[in-house]
Amino acid sequence: MKILVVTGRLAENAVRILVKDGAEVLVLGIEVAAFTTPALLRCSLPQKKYDLILVPGLASGDYSLLEKEINTPIKLGPKHAVDLGFVLSYADDIVFSVKIPACELLKEKRKGSALEKIAELERSSTAFLFIRDMKLGGNSRMKVMAEVVDAGHLSSKELTKRILYFIEQGADIIDLGFSLDTKEEEARNAVNKARSVTSVPLSVDTMDPCLLNPALDSGIDMVLSLNSRNMDEVKENIIKNSTTAVIIPDRSHDIESLFHNIDHAKNIGITNIIVDPVLEPSGHGFLGSLDRFREFRKRDRITPLFFGVGNVTELMDADSQGVNAMLSAIAIELDASVLFTPEFSFKARGSVSELRIASYMMMLARDRAAPPRTWALTCLS
Repeated sequence: MKILVVTGRLAENAVRILVKDGAEVLVLGIEVAAFTTPALLRCSLPQKKYDLILVPGLASGDYSLLEKEINTPIKLGPKHAVDLGFVLSYADDIVFSVKIPACELLKEKRKGSALEKIAELERSSTAFLFIRDMKLGGNSRMKVMAEVVDAGHLSSKELTKRILYFIEQGADIIDLGFSLDTKEEEARNAVNKARSVTSVPLSVDTMDPCLLNPALDSGIDMVLSLNSRNMDEVKENIIKNSTTAVIIPDRSHDIESLFHNIDHAKNIGITNIIVDPVLEPSGHGFLGSLDRFREFRKRDRITPLFFGVGNVTELMDADSQGVNAMLSAIAIELDASVLFTPEFSFKARGSVSELRIASYMMMLARDRAAPPRTWALTCLS
């Protein structure tokens, strides 16, 4: 099939690269391809016969008269040039539309293609460390950690229900959050129950060594919130079990104490390390905390980063989907490895699923060297 793809000057180079030998390219005398009109196309058409002409998916206008005049179908291509290669690969299999952009016609096929690409990228990715069989760090996909708040005080039925819900929503790691009044036996029982429910990596979130050690004895995969105040009291169990440790600063704003704690952890034999410079809520040091993350990445390019998305989403009365997507976009530019949420408040419900989809979207965007696109967020949901 001989196809002519219409574009503007700004997108010319990208379009030529994307269509390769799948079509010819007509560059109109306009900057933005979406401003294509029937009249402009008519005066620019070459004296050649094509089986199909694809105008930009965002172009408006009635091309029916021009179609009749040149006896050639003129249909809508994709909204964005980056999808041209994918669309052209189905040119012989679909009927293009004058009303619906080609990328929307191929939505289901795009979903399947996206999932296959994500799986391929994850298989071929390198990782800084493994937790069970899950890759973490390197260029692997950002993993979603969902916290079960106050897990030690939940009944066996409630804990099971919460864990299974999070896994269904796409959580890669289940975190058991323990409140200050949790007893050692309650912590141990919660870990044991969680492990009987799922084989995904488990973590515990508490700074109390009296709760960390029972969790470590029960075979927990990861411990959160280690610093100079509790590290030495749990180091033997962490080293013995090769448990992954999330290191934090002694004070959230003190990045030097964070580096000191990392060095100390390494010196005493803790090898599987994730770092959390602590993301602060909007209005309470958010920008400063991003500076800490950037400073850490300037000084350490490889150690996996923990990004506490829930610290912001839970405390902002705004649409969680947009907040989670934006924070995930920031996270991937920092090469973060873990996206954390407790999905606790009513306004944050759905955050686990939103972060899982956002992690897909950011992985595809990084691979394509293109902005994260809304089709990934909608068609994968």
